[in-house]
Amino acid sequence: MMGSLDIARVYDIRNGGGVAAATFLVDRLWPRGVSKASLPLTGWLKELTPSDQLRRDFHGGALDWGQFGDAYRAELDERHADGALDGDLATLAQELGHRDVLLLFAGKDTEHTHARVLRDWLSGHLEDA
Repeated sequence: MMGSLDIARVYDIRNGGGVAAATFLVDRLWPRGVSKASLPLTGWLKELTPSDQLRRDFHGGALDWGQFGDAYRAELDERHADGALDGDLATLAQELGHRDVLLLFAGKDTEHTHARVLRDWLSGHLEDA
């Protein structure tokens, strides 16, 4: 891995923003108020997003942050074991081979975002891809 892997809010980089990194949306739903033309995306990685049920449980208060992170990592591990993430992991590994990668999310909370959990999970799994 040569490039760095980081996260950013969609709203901070839309309309180009001078981003030289490969940019991947990691939200299941398209960000509200953002036109597709204003977001310079390399790809949209829906398989790497939390399940709808997990997202609802967290935002509804049924899970705290720690429980959400554990459950999300378990979902990612299961999908990875099933081979469902092979294409996305290969794409990210290829991009990281020659440039930085930004994982984009729409949420306001930059501390308690699935993108942070995903970035950390990917850091441990892209070495193998």
